[in-house]
Amino acid sequence: MTIHLIPGAPAARAGERSFTLENAAGMAVTIGERGAQLRAWHAPDRYGRMADVVQDGGDGMPSGSRFARWEGRQADGVVSLALTAGGDGAGMLVHYRLDDEGGLSIEYQAVAGVPIPLAALAHPSFNLSGSQADVGDHMVQIDADYFEETGPAGTPAGVAAVGGTAFDFRQAAAIGPRLHWTDTQLHRAGGFDHCFCVRNHFTGGQGALREVARVFDPASGRRLQVYTTEAAVRFSSGAGVAGKPRPDAFRVEGLARPGLMSAAWPRVMLHPGQVYRQTTVYRLSLQG
Repeated sequence: MTIHLIPGAPAARAGERSFTLENAAGMAVTIGERGAQLRAWHAPDRYGRMADVVQDGGDGMPSGSRFARWEGRQADGVVSLALTAGGDGAGMLVHYRLDDEGGLSIEYQAVAGVPIPLAALAHPSFNLSGSQADVGDHMVQIDADYFEETGPAGTPAGVAAVGGTAFDFRQAAAIGPRLHWTDTQLHRAGGFDHCFCVRNHFTGGQGALREVARVFDPASGRRLQVYTTEAAVRFSSGAGVAGKPRPDAFRVEGLARPGLMSAAWPRVMLHPGQVYRQTTVYRLSLQG
């Protein structure tokens, strides 16, 4: 599909359309035009009970997209949404596909009109219990030896090893207990809101699609596996009230590394006319 740019497109449209994908396992995924975001994902638990595991679709797309509008269409089992922007030659295209094994593939294609840093392209929040319940017992595993520390002002401060820290998820660990560790990084972010280097942190860059993280909810039996072509993932959970962590959702999203300012991993820029592609797959299944 080609990205078609419409100069001077309006900032918003009268109503947001939504599209639904279903598979043979009874799952149903809803995608909305606003922000081209995942809005709902209904899936069974180990007892066959259906629930929506998406907590909040969020705004998700780069800030410039708030001045543009998305046009969606559904055909042949694919929901495609094109960003129509004004004047600067920028554009973006997103494809959603849901397979019968519970894999939701999200493919992005972006073209810059001016030099811009790449940012995360979607921000789906999940709660695998399918409710507003605490996700503190969700077990998280991230294939990363390093993570990005945050400075006092909230800016990236460099890369650090995960060993011996609350950020060591190389073996599965529950979210809740980790939030109570004494850790400056957790305090600054109000919980987990950090990038993890799932590829060589000295070179970054993209690679083949591969599994980099997984989250399991013991109560429902639901498991979410995350695959990405990106060099990093951002894991977020635990922002609470009055300084007390209260994780009611989590995010794990592929990231093209726009934020890191140290020389360890160069800033990723998209230049005019350059095409950038990214693929993320969320696979939802049951684990015994």
